[in-house]
Amino acid sequence: MKLKVLLVQNSTIIGNKKATFENIHSLLLPYSDEKIDFIILPEVWSIGWYCSNFPKEAETLDNSESIAQLKDIALGYNANVIGGSIILKRGNTCTNTCPVISAKGHLVTTYDKMHLFSHKGSEENKYITTGNELKILNYKGTKIGLSICYDIRFPEIYREYSKHGVEIFVNMAAWSNKKPEHWEIMHRARAIENQCHMITVDQTGKITDKEYNLGNSMIINPWGDIEASLHAEESCLLYEINTDKVKELRENFPLISDRRDTGFKTFNYKEINL
Repeated sequence: MKLKVLLVQNSTIIGNKKATFENIHSLLLPYSDEKIDFIILPEVWSIGWYCSNFPKEAETLDNSESIAQLKDIALGYNANVIGGSIILKRGNTCTNTCPVISAKGHLVTTYDKMHLFSHKGSEENKYITTGNELKILNYKGTKIGLSICYDIRFPEIYREYSKHGVEIFVNMAAWSNKKPEHWEIMHRARAIENQCHMITVDQTGKITDKEYNLGNSMIINPWGDIEASLHAEESCLLYEINTDKVKELRENFPLISDRRDTGFKTFNYKEINL
């Protein structure tokens, strides 16, 4: 099956949601005549990566400006929208949440980020509660697994997805340009070790006066080859994925069936003192 995706690599105008919304629409406008299956945005695309602002910027599911914009995009382009992430207020806590909108403009599910970044004072874990449920989108028989940014450093998520027949991973991020090698290596590795396509969508532009988002959104095939990518500029990437590549590779190179996942639980462990 052919799956056409549009990746939106935006630079958030921090503190000005309205201007950010307008910017997203201007980035999408050149693709208004395209037939698109999925439009995918980055992590915290509407507010930017500024953790101490998360509680103030948190929205609720039933009154979310960001989700309203995503619904407009879905209806306007007749496309499903994997909406990066927004900060949701849930009772007395907040989550870093990906809303998924159908082409008919309905919120069909959400995915809450499972691993929270706490490196060098980032303190996402101070303001956000972890998710505990993997989400698989089944689109015309193709299964798509969702993840957000820091999740990429934990391969167990992707292993679980592949056990359940997922063929495409999507990771949405606000990833610093200080770690470009990690960005590329880990996404390519997750694709290779699970024989899946990997779609990465990162923000670009300023995080703080001393740090910037990387950009470099990518489409990676099940062999780990980068089929298409963006650089650091604010832009979109339209690409058609051939999902048949996953089936062909898994049949010809039975990596997944050769795994011993269940066996690990019963292995004996011995520690040898020298």
